[in-house]
Amino acid sequence: MNALVCQLARRYRNTRHTSGFIRFISASSTWGIGLGVAILILALSVMNGFEQALKQRLLAVIPHVELESVENNLQQWQSKLPRLSAVKGVIAGAPYIKANGMLRAGSQIKAVQLRGIDLQLEQQLSDFATYLQSGSLETLAAEQVVLGSGIAAALGLRVGDNVQLMLPRFTDDGRLASYSNRVLSVSAIIGVGGQLDYSQAWLGLDALADFLAMPEDTVHGLAFRLDDIFAAPAMARQLGQLSDDYVYLLDWFRSQGHVYQDIQMVRAILYLVLSLVIAVACFNIVATLVMAVREKESDIAILLTMGMRPAALIKTFMLLGWLNGLVGTLGGAVVGVLLAHYIEPIFAFVTSTLGKSLLDPSIYFIDYVPSLLLWQDVVVTVLLALGLSLLSTLYPAFRASRVQPANVLGQR
Repeated sequence: MNALVCQLARRYRNTRHTSGFIRFISASSTWGIGLGVAILILALSVMNGFEQALKQRLLAVIPHVELESVENNLQQWQSKLPRLSAVKGVIAGAPYIKANGMLRAGSQIKAVQLRGIDLQLEQQLSDFATYLQSGSLETLAAEQVVLGSGIAAALGLRVGDNVQLMLPRFTDDGRLASYSNRVLSVSAIIGVGGQLDYSQAWLGLDALADFLAMPEDTVHGLAFRLDDIFAAPAMARQLGQLSDDYVYLLDWFRSQGHVYQDIQMVRAILYLVLSLVIAVACFNIVATLVMAVREKESDIAILLTMGMRPAALIKTFMLLGWLNGLVGTLGGAVVGVLLAHYIEPIFAFVTSTLGKSLLDPSIYFIDYVPSLLLWQDVVVTVLLALGLSLLSTLYPAFRASRVQPANVLGQR
């Protein structure tokens, strides 16, 4: 009986006696399912790529947790840092001083966020040296500065050029009194991507402390790198409880968490919308089978008269409709996997052809479209499409089994 079911399903699918309109609806359902599956696989892969880029680029450069002084600066940081860095889950720690200032080169002026670092400790905390575009990070002398690539481009600076640093001076009641000038030499240029390149400049810890007239061995805070980035809020509270100072508990969720949440939100919306697209395409199977049943009523009546069981007839039309979903799903899966694999070079080609990046690096943390294909996404998408296709065949198939042979053949 199963062989008969398969033979009838193939015969009805491949027959040329079916009306052109039914063939059009059948083809549109197949193409619609394939398109939905391909785009869903591509969209999920791109979202996975953005999440991976966030972890490997942005979160590899910024601290995962920071303990920042609230009122007074942190004193004797050399004795406090090893104790806090020894906490389970902490990979490395480093001190920092931060300030806002202005960089001037010729007639160009750029506002920057200055971060004073201990270069040796910072390289254990951050991978920013990996994104070195030019210059050297072996040492960071008192009169040297490391610039983000966006700042260097805006000011027209290269390694070895001099730049004027202007730092504000405030009165005791917080009002701006004047500013101090320093001439620094650009020792290196870093290109991480995104807003960091357009806002961040690094100086030596002692140099920035001297520029700000801070007491010796004092810093603004301590930064830490964790082995589990998603444990940052809990680790911030744990480190804060172990600290003897009055500090703010800061983690990357506060500064960059919106980027991660946006990626997750877009992923969920795309999955919902594209799943509905696949569902709508599957509903075309309903229309195709309803019209096919109507067209094949005489054949159905003859088969029932010859003793074919209604259950076999149901299987026949379920298989007939499900074949459309199967062809569309498998074709869409193949196209989606290929697109996910080649989307990066395709985007690079489009960018080079247009002569400009479609992702503004001053806004987004990367200027390319990343892709990470996860096979579990492909499997879930394929199963979703096949399941919806199968559900779409139930009503027409049961309708076919209820054809009354006497009524149909009596009208012939």
